[in-house]
Amino acid sequence: MTTPQALLLSLPCVPVAGALVAGLLPARRGRAIRAVGWTASLAALAVWVWLRAVVEAGPGPWVSLQAPWVPAFGISVHLALDGTGVLMSGLVAAVAVAAAVATLPFEPGLSRVHVVSLLLAEAGMLGLVAAWDLILFVTFWEVTLIPFYFLMGRGPRAGAAAATRFVVTSVTSSVLMWVGLLWAVRLAGGTPTFDLIELSARLAIQPEVPGSLVLLLSVACLVRMAALPLHTWLTVAVADVPTAAAMLLAGGVLPLGGFGLVHVVGRLCGPDLGGVGDWFMWLGLATATGGGLAALVQRDLKRLLAFVCLAQVGLASAGLAMPSEAARAGGLHLLVAAGLGGAALFLFAGVVCQARGSQRLVDLAGLWASHPFFAGMAFAAVASAAAVPGTAGFVGAAQVLQGTGGGWLGVAMLALALLCPGVAVVWAYRRVVGGSYQGDVWSAERWPRKRQAVVLAVLALAILATGLFPALVSPGTGQGSTAVASADTRGQAGEGTP
Repeated sequence: MTTPQALLLSLPCVPVAGALVAGLLPARRGRAIRAVGWTASLAALAVWVWLRAVVEAGPGPWVSLQAPWVPAFGISVHLALDGTGVLMSGLVAAVAVAAAVATLPFEPGLSRVHVVSLLLAEAGMLGLVAAWDLILFVTFWEVTLIPFYFLMGRGPRAGAAAATRFVVTSVTSSVLMWVGLLWAVRLAGGTPTFDLIELSARLAIQPEVPGSLVLLLSVACLVRMAALPLHTWLTVAVADVPTAAAMLLAGGVLPLGGFGLVHVVGRLCGPDLGGVGDWFMWLGLATATGGGLAALVQRDLKRLLAFVCLAQVGLASAGLAMPSEAARAGGLHLLVAAGLGGAALFLFAGVVCQARGSQRLVDLAGLWASHPFFAGMAFAAVASAAAVPGTAGFVGAAQVLQGTGGGWLGVAMLALALLCPGVAVVWAYRRVVGGSYQGDVWSAERWPRKRQAVVLAVLALAILATGLFPALVSPGTGQGSTAVASADTRGQAGEGTP
């Protein structure tokens, strides 16, 4: 086993090891348990940094590891990362570190179950990104729901109801994904196999891929992306769950829904998504527009931010479904922007709302006068959501706009999808940071903590860096934005196989 392969295997295993250690510690040792939580997350990020440094970019998987699992059914343990996978695994690792470091050391009420669930959720998402066997992919896709259920169910208000809605909706949609996968294997013919590369190669020589197959495969991804009309779980969840869970939902689950479209549906069905790419484009634009309009009428800070994130991810899915290479590059860039920005926004909102004891915008004011650094760092995420030049959100939105093809309706919806959430998030930010600060209604304890301010500052720098230097987000091999369409390798499925 080579060093890159060992690091690839370690990527999801490190959080699992941390969860085991935290789970074996006595419940009364809360401080040690929380320390294990953020240390394991930092270790997983360090493994990713090391892996990124030693792998070489290429047109296929940059690193791959495969071993038989159930050979009689064509099932194997196939882990690999291509350019898009390296990028998305880095996003997940970074958001998980932000969630752990910024929340665990300062929330003594969080139990051992919360820390274990946080680490297992991270491990599931990292395994999902690296899975190139479809049975393994769906296994990670489903197993991740378990830790998220416990993370979300410990919310301050109706977290259990939000968790139940998320799990039931996801499991129901995943049944259709299972049906689609079995149909794809049968349609491919030959010896049964669930290997993504082999299936892509077989389906590439088929006369056509049925559009109904695309819908079956993609519905679970649309649920995780909170696409209309499957979005209701998100707005309930992020308003009622702990800050760490909200950061993982906005910064990890939503972008990985889009990754599923690229990684599985795009590879199996081609960049045009089996001829129904236009349908996905319009659904994405409708989600972005609807999310932006809904954000304008919200008076709860967290719900407003949920609709803003929904609009950004909807715009990303529209870009990923467009035939233009530039639009697909913009869609991927927007997924990264939504992940970093969503984590930053919900960290800011979680700290502020906990200190005030309220999520209503009417109760929040004066942060610029009382906490200028913390409020200033949050503006980077606000600017990215509003697609201000120099931020990650602007680069992605500009590329998607470039790939719309000039149709007046698409351009009009895109403009509305950018304008409405931008206005909403800037207005909300102005309400929170402006006005007079009444110290007697805020928490007497010190807030934000130094680590929380540092984490928010690091996320702000990442948002600005990926906006000023877009090449940092390009998972390509030196060929510009060809990266996004890792789905384009469908016709080159044999490359990079182990």
